Amino acid sequence: MGEYKIERGDYFKKVCLKHDKDYGKSGAENIRDNVLPTFKKAMELCEDETKKNNNMLLVGKVQSGKTSNLELFTALALDNGYNMVVIYGGYDNTLLAQTKGRFKKAFDIPDNIDYSNKSPVIFSSDEKERLLAVDTVTIEDLLAAEKPIFIISMKRPVAMDKVNDLLDRVDKTELKAFIIDDEGDQASLNTNINNEDEDPSATYQSICNMKDHLGDPLYLSVTATPHALVLLDDYNRLKPDSIRVINPGKGYCGADTYHLYDNDVIEIIDEKDYDDLTNGDFVESFKDAIRHYIISSAIMYTRGCIESQMLVHSHRYVSQHDDIYKKVYHYIEMLQDSIEINDLEFLDLAKKRFKEVYLKMFKDEVISQYEFDNLWDIIINIIIKRVHVILKNSRGQATQGHEDTGRYLIYIGGDLLQRGVTFSNLVTTYFLRWAKSGGNMDTNLQRARWLGYSEEFIDISKIFTTSVIAREFTNLSEIETDLWEQFRAIEEGEMNIEDILIKVEDSEQNPTRPNVATYYKVSLKKSWITQKVGIFDANQVKNNNQLIEELLENFSFNDISVGSKDDRKTAEYACIEKEKLGDLIDYIQAVYDMEPFEKEPFRDLIESYEEIPVILMKGDEKGIRKRSFDPDNKIRVLQQGADNVDPEKAIYQGDREVIIDKNKVNIQIHKILPMRKDNDTKGKKELKEYVQYMFAIYVPQNKTYIKRGRKGGLKL
Repeated sequence: MGEYKIERGDYFKKVCLKHDKDYGKSGAENIRDNVLPTFKKAMELCEDETKKNNNMLLVGKVQSGKTSNLELFTALALDNGYNMVVIYGGYDNTLLAQTKGRFKKAFDIPDNIDYSNKSPVIFSSDEKERLLAVDTVTIEDLLAAEKPIFIISMKRPVAMDKVNDLLDRVDKTELKAFIIDDEGDQASLNTNINNEDEDPSATYQSICNMKDHLGDPLYLSVTATPHALVLLDDYNRLKPDSIRVINPGKGYCGADTYHLYDNDVIEIIDEKDYDDLTNGDFVESFKDAIRHYIISSAIMYTRGCIESQMLVHSHRYVSQHDDIYKKVYHYIEMLQDSIEINDLEFLDLAKKRFKEVYLKMFKDEVISQYEFDNLWDIIINIIIKRVHVILKNSRGQATQGHEDTGRYLIYIGGDLLQRGVTFSNLVTTYFLRWAKSGGNMDTNLQRARWLGYSEEFIDISKIFTTSVIAREFTNLSEIETDLWEQFRAIEEGEMNIEDILIKVEDSEQNPTRPNVATYYKVSLKKSWITQKVGIFDANQVKNNNQLIEELLENFSFNDISVGSKDDRKTAEYACIEKEKLGDLIDYIQAVYDMEPFEKEPFRDLIESYEEIPVILMKGDEKGIRKRSFDPDNKIRVLQQGADNVDPEKAIYQGDREVIIDKNKVNIQIHKILPMRKDNDTKGKKELKEYVQYMFAIYVPQNKTYIKRGRKGGLKL
């Protein structure tokens, strides 16, 4: 397979010019830097016959401009032989229209088909989930005229099956298509993985059918929350075979900005405020959040920004949204009425409350720039008929008309205020929605709509939430950072997708829904973990012994008496580089694939240290210890206990006390001669041909990982 050469033609140049205008030179260059190597890797993936599929996972940060990257990727595809792109453009009409509008603008796609030029043509499903009138002859005529075809479908089976029916009938001789699944972890995945007797879920099956109709084309799954996708099993047809990251542009404020830095963005409120708000109280923290929003909007006005948004996401149910909407609406109405009638007593009290919030919640460097009395005039101007409350749910259509015309908008809702919804200048968020069980990482991260905005207003932004929620978003941020490091290692060929671990020791959250991905927890507790099962395959034993001895021969071991009250030798030890031990774990056969060891978690564990103490435990004159094994190859006991049950009388305190550094991973190696019960002699038979090295590993701190696959008897 040779290196793929990319043609940068007219479509690429057109979209680049659009991006230069929309995002500036620096922003456009960042998009190009993302897309060019990604497109090259995608083409190499499609040409690599050793790969299982042509699925590429594109991972970006929440609200980091992923669509602009898809526009340029599509332009390159059209310049390099592709003539059709099928885009799953969202789960509802709003997102569908948003996607269609973006691509129409990027490629200057006219409303009507003009065969006199090669401008692309776009078809989409309408609000009734019907593909706009198009037949096979039209598709074939467009292909013959070298006019690229965009098909944008709602991600619902009724709409997708219309596309499938068309693709099934069309002559595909000249067709070269690829698929973009925007928000690829939403709705696309098979939700029946735990029900073997049931058919795959409908949307997943529609995607599989489309892949079949197009001859297993390039399939791009795009998301900021890839937790489910990286945990898919080998039988899932959407399992990615390649991962690429989409780097956010300069000035992007993501999860790390808000939750891993002490920048005073988080305003902790009392846990009981959620219950009080649920019971109908208009809690003071909520009023303070509204005041903060209006003050921030006034400051933004002085900086030249004349519109902003506040987000209230506290409950799931529509009835609770209605109650909260009424409280906010009447509060804003009361402020507006008092201004109109010049109620000085009320306005003086209101000004006092606003000023208290200003002095309490804004940084000194902000307060030093703006006199509150000057801001108050702007605050009054904003409140007068310019603040609108939007009820963003199925009952709030009458309020949603202000979305297109209003300048200062307070959004109240639940599920419609998460994935895919963007706000141009969100500065205040009141967020109390959290599952008692911790919920799912991907869902919780998608609810964090404050992520993704420019650093321009970070100094006056606030997230009002509880300490529990704030802590869990810090955990999410740390998990995301670690995942991105793993994704980059996959890009560089340093690890495989199958080796991905999601570290969750400090979080109550699950990575994703258990009905779409198979995973289990591996818990490494602060203690010794000992090998439970011996190897009784002569070739494996020989291979493993050779690997271990070749490693040990390269180091000088020192005698130690650790674990003994006198100076008698208990073991030998040397500190060995993590890279060499990592190679041993990778190449040794069977040991780290069986209970209780897991290759990837232990490989990750030793990465925290440059050198690891390796301890050769004392045995007979040949260093051998005899141990009994059960018929199922399990060792009765690996580590030797103290030489006296009375701790006061014990001289040797036991193998578990032979630790070089309690702040590091320690690896004990035991040379074991297996013995089994001999039914003929009623004694024990030595199995000298299976003399082997076995391991005990000291874990210095609790670690919990999520690993793909089914548990299959793992016990830790």
